[in-house]
Amino acid sequence: MKLLRHTLSSLVLFSALALAGCGGGTEPDPEQPSVAPIADEEIVDLGDLVTQDPDAAAAAEMIGDPATMLAEGKQQGEKVRADVAAVLNFIKEAAQGEATKKGVTPDGKAYARWVKTIQGVEITFSAVRVNQDRLRYLVQGTASDGSKKGLLTGIFVKKGPKTGGGRFHVNLTNVSDLYNAPGADGSIHFWFANHKGDKRGRRVAYLNVVRRDDPTMQKVNYGADLVRLVGVGGRFRSVGVGDVIDALPGPEAIGLRILWKAGEGGRAAAAIASIGQNPQLLGTAHECWDKDGLRTAYKDDNPNNDAMNPDEGDVTMCAGFAQESPPDEGDVNENGQDTDPELDALLEESGAMDIDAAEADAADAIGE
Repeated sequence: MKLLRHTLSSLVLFSALALAGCGGGTEPDPEQPSVAPIADEEIVDLGDLVTQDPDAAAAAEMIGDPATMLAEGKQQGEKVRADVAAVLNFIKEAAQGEATKKGVTPDGKAYARWVKTIQGVEITFSAVRVNQDRLRYLVQGTASDGSKKGLLTGIFVKKGPKTGGGRFHVNLTNVSDLYNAPGADGSIHFWFANHKGDKRGRRVAYLNVVRRDDPTMQKVNYGADLVRLVGVGGRFRSVGVGDVIDALPGPEAIGLRILWKAGEGGRAAAAIASIGQNPQLLGTAHECWDKDGLRTAYKDDNPNNDAMNPDEGDVTMCAGFAQESPPDEGDVNENGQDTDPELDALLEESGAMDIDAAEADAADAIGE
């Protein structure tokens, strides 16, 4: 179990990003018909999807102590939340006040551009209305040599004021070049849905990320799904993929599934599986906790772990949740995703799933 916790933590490589960005539009064309300017309600605000969660308690290993997997899940969830919050809070900060420039592109689309210095870097955030309810975002930062580096691209599908669905891509390489943090190369993709009053959802995927201080330059993928039932509870799923066991060929996937109910408690299931040429499930663990986050039951299938982390209590039913199988080698892919079916449906309804990777990557529609 200690290996499981260590490798789970080692695959989540990132602290909050310090993001900034820039983009552009074109001068208004007086020959174009009048087009409504970009409005404040077209700049997304994810609200409680990126608010601060309580700090995870220090992980212990006995009944009555803080739940180990709950603490790990909180730690992972907070890292992901912080990354998303850094991106969206940057957009929110950049778009405060009047736009530096507004206009209409030659093909008749309204755009707005904000240029600000944020954390010592000149940032430009641009938004173009692709159609009535669809906006393209571009964030760039100006390097010391005057060149512009793309930091974020994506699409926001507006369903209501500042709400809807979307898909954004963050270029970690360019972020690290400009800010010396998080010191990694690769990209983050994230999808969201906040168009419903009683339910929120987000999916985050770290793709082919390499830490610059890693002497082995290992590429690591990590994915996390969150469904939040407002005032009720929710679910969190995460999977990290990397070569963490030298004795086995190919990569391993380390997965975590958490369910919780407000005021009652929750449960988690964790697993480690080889997903190389001969996929196999290597080990699993289950844990339950009460409304205070204290462990009420625990069980794993490692007979050598009993002295350090003994099986205790009943894990068959916890906080109203029946025991759930942890992800196995058939549930995850090489990108480290164990997708939540309810989140799939929520993202589909919001329009986020209609945005493919090429559309989310595109920046030329806003380029200067």
